[in-house]
Amino acid sequence: MSMWARVHKIDRVRPLPNGGAIILVEDDRNAAAMGRIPGLSTTIAIARILNARRLLDVKYAGKGEVRYATSASLPSFLFDAVARAGAAIADRSGDKVLLPAAPAGIASTIDTAFSELAHHARTMSNSADMLTALRRGEEARRKAPLDRDVNPTAYWTAVFELAALAGELSRPRGGRWIETHDAPVPFAIKFPDNAGGELLARPAKLAMRIVEGEDVEASLASEALTTESSSI
Repeated sequence: MSMWARVHKIDRVRPLPNGGAIILVEDDRNAAAMGRIPGLSTTIAIARILNARRLLDVKYAGKGEVRYATSASLPSFLFDAVARAGAAIADRSGDKVLLPAAPAGIASTIDTAFSELAHHARTMSNSADMLTALRRGEEARRKAPLDRDVNPTAYWTAVFELAALAGELSRPRGGRWIETHDAPVPFAIKFPDNAGGELLARPAKLAMRIVEGEDVEASLASEALTTESSSI
């Protein structure tokens, strides 16, 4: 079973003598598979790296590093996203670092990736607009729930596609995707706030409940516009 999309799990942790650790994020796909749906590859890779970095900070006082372990030559878009998210690129074993991490701002990368994923999902659903695609996606998942441990690729693909479609509905109000400290999906939609605070919407939380088959009446179309004051 391919584990590249397993957002809710940490793949491997190698403790270091100094009390730190090397945390491996594994991607066993080939380059063609990585490049098939760029928005999905990017958002999932960044989510997994941010979750790994959070574990490094919380459990190992930030000592060590996160490595993205793969035997494939990363497509340029993923190469940039992985490095900017704060992971070194390593060989499949995780022993040899091919390129050190180059942490940088990633909000624009996340926002672009979610938008690309939404347009892909709309096209694949043969829908005329984002709202129709979102409603069709919700209906399909309510009828056929997914288990994230049994089929993590299908589960997280569905979650991220639904969240991405919901995110596009927030654009008229100025919504933009950013990274957060949430787990397991460290993303939210940020809205302009004249009071100087942070207004965030987190549609991925509802998307997970829908994909898991919970009997919820709430719609992601409204969830994408439901904001709360919060720190990121």
